Amino acid sequence: VPEWNFTLIGMTDRQLLAAAELARQEHIYDRVVVTSGRTKKEIDFTQRFVAPFESRVSEQARAVDVDPAWVYGLIRQESLFIMDARSHVGASGLMQLMPATALRFGVTARSDPDQNVEGGTRYLKHLITMFGPRLDLAIAAYNAGENAVIRHNNTIPPYRETQDYVRQVLA
Repeated sequence: VPEWNFTLIGMTDRQLLAAAELARQEHIYDRVVVTSGRTKKEIDFTQRFVAPFESRVSEQARAVDVDPAWVYGLIRQESLFIMDARSHVGASGLMQLMPATALRFGVTARSDPDQNVEGGTRYLKHLITMFGPRLDLAIAAYNAGENAVIRHNNTIPPYRETQDYVRQVLA
């Protein structure tokens, strides 16, 4: 990643878009999103909002009646499509499931992309059901935890990270 980022220094928008396309061809989706996001005037939304694993994500989302775009928003924000992503607090996989959440939603192998997306999507559906029509609260709960949203009287917790997270996912 540092070498990739160093190579991008001084590139024009056209060059950045070409580099992002190379990353897409190589299935390095985090570099697609980040590189395309550096352009100033020329924008390729298919790169900035790349949709890998489309059949996998759409199938899982439709199975529990969740809009696939919401699942993609979570995956993009959680892992930038890095299948073996791991957080400092123990979350892992595309949808960054914590061990207890994974077990709660039937995921035995968080590193397996299919299981991870299935479990994460089922968890998102649970949160959407829990917080009713307020998708923003469901997304906040995915990030900060269900109890954090409840503790703050069913509002988005006043944590900068969670507020930014909700904005990014909904975008």
